[in-house]
Amino acid sequence: MDQRITIEFKNAVDLAELIKKYGHNFAEYETLQIGHDGNIYILFNRKIPERIDGMFVPTQSNSGFAVLVLQIDWDEEKITDEKYYDLGQKKMFYSFVQPIEEGFLLVSARCMNYKQGPEQNAAVVDLAGNIIEEFCLGDGISYCLVHPDLGIVTGYFDEGIIGNYGWKQPLGADGVRIWGRGARDIWRADRPIYDCYALNISDAGALWYYYYAEFKLVKVNARDFSEREFVPGIDGADSLIISEDEVTLFMDKGYDANEQFVARKVLGDRLGEEMAVEFKYNGENCKVR
Repeated sequence: MDQRITIEFKNAVDLAELIKKYGHNFAEYETLQIGHDGNIYILFNRKIPERIDGMFVPTQSNSGFAVLVLQIDWDEEKITDEKYYDLGQKKMFYSFVQPIEEGFLLVSARCMNYKQGPEQNAAVVDLAGNIIEEFCLGDGISYCLVHPDLGIVTGYFDEGIIGNYGWKQPLGADGVRIWGRGARDIWRADRPIYDCYALNISDAGALWYYYYAEFKLVKVNARDFSEREFVPGIDGADSLIISEDEVTLFMDKGYDANEQFVARKVLGDRLGEEMAVEFKYNGENCKVR
């Protein structure tokens, strides 16, 4: 691997200071996601619950949530606008936030399935936090993204695929699914997926996912859901980035090497040779995770 790609950054944001500016701290920081609009969405939970027996993530939080939306000029690497939304107290322990027509989609990674039915772990809320619609997207969600050309895309980890938290027939059994509003079934993967390790959506609206145990990379066309399969030759990657023109893929190197990244060109139905990726901030090497 003698080719190398260098990605340089010239600006940075002090996340701790940004969080503090809006009256929060890292103990209340739940997640940071990028929306299909290119904005950054930071989800806060004022009382993140402790894990059950130090292991299992609870399904309910019953605490106050808020979202900070950052509009970014990605070329200049700077924040151009900030908007903060207090969503009020919510029952479920939400782990994901994505932009949706009325405001935000909030999704909990875990949900119990009781005799009377499953917990509703997805909520569409307006900018004031009022719940417009609630539905269930299944337990064991590892990824949740929204794209106007696809819908709501979810990837599942092993417990969401095999079953736990009361699920004998898990909604996530297929490993990767696309939903419409109200949990309307649009598409589901048809492969032996035991864990969705990485998932992303290109600017063009194509779904890309990488899964265990075959460690294959799959591109799903947004128009007809046709698939193209690639073998990246990496075991255990959990990061996947697609260039704007869908010509280049970036992945980490997998188990025990998640801080190292490689790039591959998409050459029709195959991937080109690995190119090492190095990140620099103001001329100095840096790690990106």
